[in-house]
Amino acid sequence: MKRIACFALSLTLALLCAGCKTEEPAPSEDIGVLRYDGIYCYIADFDYNGLTNNYALRFYEDGSVIHTSVEQRKKDSTYFPSQSWFNKENEYYATLLGTYQLSGGAITLTTFRPEGSVDYQGSVLADKLVLDSHSNINGHEVAGTQYIFFPFDELHG
Repeated sequence: MKRIACFALSLTLALLCAGCKTEEPAPSEDIGVLRYDGIYCYIADFDYNGLTNNYALRFYEDGSVIHTSVEQRKKDSTYFPSQSWFNKENEYYATLLGTYQLSGGAITLTTFRPEGSVDYQGSVLADKLVLDSHSNINGHEVAGTQYIFFPFDELHG
């Protein structure tokens, strides 16, 4: 009986000590840095009306963010919001400023429209954001939307 008790105690200690020696996982190489020199854009597929929407987010170092959508009718069009009008100095976007917070590779943000707000949460990865969203306007939820980063100096709009 003593042997069984000692064996059980030894096994328990070995398992506990094995857990003590585990190393912390290495940080993911995919964690990126939020960029301010362009836009993060999600391009939806063409819908039944023959339209596609570019949804764009632009971030500022002061913790503000703006959002817009641009409809397109031509497939393979390269139309994106322009730096000249898609900025918080534009009177239209100045009234719709949202906010964001970063914590490591995680991001939370709220964008505004005249009808209400949309909340997002997700990850900042290398040259993209992966976001889940919840509309406070109509309750619509979307998971895993990828917003790809496009620098302004490479965009033609």
